[in-house]
Amino acid sequence: MRPGTAVVRTRRVVDARFGSIARRRRWKSTPPMTTRVMSKPPQRDTGIADERAAFSDDDDDGDRAMEDATTSAKTTTTTTEDGITTTRKRGFERGEGGYQSRWWTTKRECVDGRSGSSETKWEKCDCSGYKELGFEKSGFNERGETWWETWREIYCKDEFTGMEHIERSADKWARDAQSKEWQEKWWERYYVNGAVERGVEKNGREVRQAWWEKWGEQYDGEGSVLKWTDKWAENGMGMRWGDKWEERRSKVGSGRKSGETWRVGQDGERWSRTWGEVLSPDGSVRKFGNSTTGESWDTTVFENVYFEKSKPPSWEEVLASSERLLAVELAPRRAAD
Repeated sequence: MRPGTAVVRTRRVVDARFGSIARRRRWKSTPPMTTRVMSKPPQRDTGIADERAAFSDDDDDGDRAMEDATTSAKTTTTTTEDGITTTRKRGFERGEGGYQSRWWTTKRECVDGRSGSSETKWEKCDCSGYKELGFEKSGFNERGETWWETWREIYCKDEFTGMEHIERSADKWARDAQSKEWQEKWWERYYVNGAVERGVEKNGREVRQAWWEKWGEQYDGEGSVLKWTDKWAENGMGMRWGDKWEERRSKVGSGRKSGETWRVGQDGERWSRTWGEVLSPDGSVRKFGNSTTGESWDTTVFENVYFEKSKPPSWEEVLASSERLLAVELAPRRAAD
């Protein structure tokens, strides 16, 4: 098999990762059972939630009245006939530098303690223009599943350059009763000059088997792009394998691709194949590589080179999708201030 064949297949799979919803390999497990407190783990491969899906205005009523104090909180507790206790708290805090935080917490528990969940949401800001939305969720249920999940979106300006940027992130983890577990982290950073950084880290474990994946993209806002991925796995009996690649493209049309596929056997024997491509603006492509089994090639050809043409959202599009975050503002100052 020619080295380029496996590379193209890998690239097509990975470059699809930053669609509106990533649809890569899903962790297969029995669908969670609905319990009396409706507790279930977060789903895999959902990416970073839109702020309208992650944050709502349900708990806003009555919060503004608490902002006259430096620190205040309100708690309500209800219990249903089947023994589910729901405790809701909301509060407001002030600090130095104009720091302000509004938060909402909802906790649900069964009377027998066999299931429960907790969720805290907040919005923060200060006089520097910093704004933040976020939440934390956790829970457990009768099936023995346990999980936690976080989400955050911030807006701020660089202290020295004054450059604006918006950052979004998510971190999810879950484990079932058989100790099968997974975790994924997502982050996106958008800058006013058009630069973008995005990345993902995922891992999973089932008994002695485990796997990891990392992806990344960087756009400098002027036409240069860097994309990369790294994947590896182990079977718990000494065998490991993986592959990785990197793709760079300049604004003038030149570029470079490189990658490696490798494996280590149970006896410790290692095999690997590395490859590279150098692309010139005139259309010439140098292809080279070698492997531990003696393969070797180095040729130059002229061909139409494919680069992924998808672009990240523009700064204007990011602002339009961060409406609630940008609406966070300082509460009116008290007379004592």
